[in-house]
Amino acid sequence: MNALISDALHATIREKFWYVSADSQGTARIFFDSGAGSLVLMSAHAAIERASRLSSYGGGRFPDSQWVDQIVADARAAVADLLNAPSPEQLFTGESATAILRRLAEAILPALPDRSRILISATDHNANVDPWRKTAAALSSKRLEVQLVRFDPRTGTVDLDHLDALTDARVRVVAVSHASNVLGAENPISEIRRLLHQKAPEAWLIVDGVHFIPHGPVDVRALGADAYVFSSYKIFAQRGLSWAYADDAILRLPHYKLSPAPERPPESWEWGFRNPADFAPIIEVVEYLAWLGRQCFPMATVEPTDRRRWVRLGQQAIRQYEHELVRAMLDGVDGTPGLRALEGVTLYGIREPEFYHLKEPTFSFAVAGCTSDEVVAWLWQHHRIAVRGGDHYAVETHRQLGVRESVRASLAHYNTVEEVCAFLQALTELLSRRGRA
Repeated sequence: MNALISDALHATIREKFWYVSADSQGTARIFFDSGAGSLVLMSAHAAIERASRLSSYGGGRFPDSQWVDQIVADARAAVADLLNAPSPEQLFTGESATAILRRLAEAILPALPDRSRILISATDHNANVDPWRKTAAALSSKRLEVQLVRFDPRTGTVDLDHLDALTDARVRVVAVSHASNVLGAENPISEIRRLLHQKAPEAWLIVDGVHFIPHGPVDVRALGADAYVFSSYKIFAQRGLSWAYADDAILRLPHYKLSPAPERPPESWEWGFRNPADFAPIIEVVEYLAWLGRQCFPMATVEPTDRRRWVRLGQQAIRQYEHELVRAMLDGVDGTPGLRALEGVTLYGIREPEFYHLKEPTFSFAVAGCTSDEVVAWLWQHHRIAVRGGDHYAVETHRQLGVRESVRASLAHYNTVEEVCAFLQALTELLSRRGRA
């Protein structure tokens, strides 16, 4: 039993999600593919259904239009609480994290001095790699230089020594993930910020939080992030909307917008119709996290209306629970060996207990003699376990690993240790069969 999330509470948590133990066709299965998109809260889905009845555009003087405006405002306020952002007015949205990061690159890079340098990370999804490379290449007259920062193979986090060696006063952008979607390791964002303060004080720190956001508390002010991007569908909502926090200096940069569109941020950064059904579910997600905080810390001296602090406590409870999943997956359960002890499995990223505190419940590995697709297919066909194979849109990560693909099992707090045990037993069976072949 977890100190914060009891068995009874965890059962209640699982009841709040669609398809937690069976898929949409009613097939019982284990869902270990949250890295590609989390399960959806039932309350978030209900919010979508309610808001989708509205076809009105905001800004009108009649009730339906005003309701649209209220949903959008409430969603911005909820995300401000989620990120501990100074103001909801510093949050804008886009159709995907990729689109937002490209929008940021297209605003930031033209404003940089000639011969500025941009550092990107090998821990990152290509969404936070390609926009900087391609936008820099298109601005050929500025002769911008883009360089790749390696990760430490022991931890899967940014190699701070390599970052330090690359950083000088010409560095104006550092783009890095909060956590790798392949290696499942949390990057030391605050330490990166301190290094930049010392060696590149004018550099903007752009953080891709897509993979980290469902796993622990985010405080953009404490992190020192100048921009922080995440997607609703990775944190228990739905596809269709991604979010960015940006500081005022970035928001004031010239950026593409239609001439009649508002001049003020955040609306000036947003293109097209604001669909209330895209905004509504994140409100329910934040309320769920606050509910979880109240359940796990009933004696906390927090004002009942202080949603921001309750959300943070809920995220802390998630983080503590997920560390139990990490230990079970890596060390084993009830006599079943964990990933780091399975002969024939090559585990990427963190293996040693001293680094477990950096690990999200995301595990990428290879099975000797099998392609990733073969492992994925076998686990589903024989045990109804949903995992994913491929490069996971993180080409530089796999390139540093010296491989082209991996199998990824990505968990969230609605998963159980019993599911981890079933997964490890299934993988052990696969290895045994391959050994007899």
